[in-house]
Amino acid sequence: MRIPIELDPFEDEIFSSWLIRNAIANGTDPSSFVDGVWPNYRTWTRDIDRHIPNDKIDILCKRISLSKEHIKNLTLEPLIEKIMLNGPLNPKKSWYFVIPTGLRGGLKTNGTYICPYCLDSKNPYFKKQWRLAWNTSCPIHGNLLMAKCQKCNRNIGPHLITYTNSSFQLCTHCGFDLRKSKCSPGNEDAISFQEQLNNCIFNDSFDIRFPIIENTPNELFITTRNILSFFKILIRLPAHYDIFDKLGIAQHSNKLEFEKRLTFESMEAKERQILLLMVYEIFKLDIIEIRNIIEESAITHKSLIQLKTSNKTMTYLSKNLPVNNTHRYRQSMKQSIQPRTKKEVDKIIDSIKGFL
Repeated sequence: MRIPIELDPFEDEIFSSWLIRNAIANGTDPSSFVDGVWPNYRTWTRDIDRHIPNDKIDILCKRISLSKEHIKNLTLEPLIEKIMLNGPLNPKKSWYFVIPTGLRGGLKTNGTYICPYCLDSKNPYFKKQWRLAWNTSCPIHGNLLMAKCQKCNRNIGPHLITYTNSSFQLCTHCGFDLRKSKCSPGNEDAISFQEQLNNCIFNDSFDIRFPIIENTPNELFITTRNILSFFKILIRLPAHYDIFDKLGIAQHSNKLEFEKRLTFESMEAKERQILLLMVYEIFKLDIIEIRNIIEESAITHKSLIQLKTSNKTMTYLSKNLPVNNTHRYRQSMKQSIQPRTKKEVDKIIDSIKGFL
């Protein structure tokens, strides 16, 4: 049986948003709606915005007028395929630059990011850009995106909408009007950079000034993602802090306060924005200049190349780097050892007496 009322998707709408809007239009809630389409599929425990299996698309196509290609293009899969060129994407693994949904997969990080001011419209919906990690601010309203209700501090979960409370604009946990949220301003340079990245992935439009070997989505985004991971490594290695000064990004690195275990995609929008600003500043340099700074700073190949996926740009930047500098670290540690004072020695002896 076909869906009685079928709404057209917006150009930049994400798949789950379109499903939820159709559920509301047909007088039901998202869970009941998808159960009627895919019985026993447990749709909302999966990240259907990343990938929807072909057999599920076939079933849905029998109930709506959209083509299989149109449905797939509502997901993030075609976009991320432009970045990853080494075979089909694995829906069971994390994908570079895709923010985990948090609630649906049981993760405690992230969630569904929104711009509350974008929801203040006649036909509110959720955008693909809000799931892509380089988007930290709304380019229209200039504010940082948010993932939690400011009243109850719980993740925003539009799939929990009920037919009696069917508004995208209200928190599904406490009913707070999300349009009244007070958002922090986004950085103008970060917004400019994210729009350049969006133009690349959505419109195949490149800024030829980027210091990459080829003007392709793979080259740009894999280079960006590798540098982001490289920064996380450097922050844990104080001996290499001088490279931040040489690259002109020390003023940004000093502001970072993230958990070391988190991936870039799992960080909050504020922290991702700082890291992207660091990449933005580096991308103002010539690729030869970047390579010279990295080589002069005694960075190892292992430190620079953080991803299993590489490309021509990262190969070029890492060409002359040593595999490791264990000897250098040992020498540095040896030189930094200082004699203990009598007070320090007495304290150590006291602490081990109980084991003698």
